[in-house]
Amino acid sequence: MENYINNLLFTYLPHISMAVFWFGLITRVVKTSKTIQANSSQFLSRKGLRLGSNVFHYAIIMVFIGHFTGLFTPENLYHLVITTETKRVIALILGSLFGLLSLTGIIILIYRRIRNDRIRINSSIQDYFIVFLLLTEILLGMISITQTASSSVENYAALGIWAQKIITFQPDAASVIADHSIIYKLHIIVGLLIFIIFPYTKLMHMIMMPVAYYVRSGYQLVRKGFHRAIAE
Repeated sequence: MENYINNLLFTYLPHISMAVFWFGLITRVVKTSKTIQANSSQFLSRKGLRLGSNVFHYAIIMVFIGHFTGLFTPENLYHLVITTETKRVIALILGSLFGLLSLTGIIILIYRRIRNDRIRINSSIQDYFIVFLLLTEILLGMISITQTASSSVENYAALGIWAQKIITFQPDAASVIADHSIIYKLHIIVGLLIFIIFPYTKLMHMIMMPVAYYVRSGYQLVRKGFHRAIAE
């Protein structure tokens, strides 16, 4: 039974989450792109928004890049430059730095949402679910850093082997991390859950808003400037 659950969560669930993610992403962009937005709370209160939002968004992007490059770079490739132990030290340093920054940012945003009466009243259940899910994932990541620092280098390298087995559809992927700490496993499961819900929540703005900024028409910009000039 334990082996079945391990296979379900760490061999099949990653494929299911990625399938749901890409299906949702493509259909949302093609079918309902006009609904992709993140209702800003800036008009309700500016206090804490710039600091918390900037710190969180920049830090979490760096955390994602670190996870992607760290897990999916083949061992024989990065061994041309560094050893696995050196890679682990770099991951611990950068992971601690950007993990703490992302934790600081999300705490500021949560505190602002809870303490500001206007924002709290206008917040939906989805708003709270997303921020607390992200907080949980960040906390699990910070705890896993301490375990990575105290465990063997082989234990750290196994995470990369597992990730690469997943993307190459190896049926024995789950066995690689079967004996890993529950903290690592919870971190992976919550991360996969975030990927599953990503296309169907306001998190989509993290992908679409930067793209929309660069592809919007010049006519819109000129038109806005023209009306502003008349008003002045």
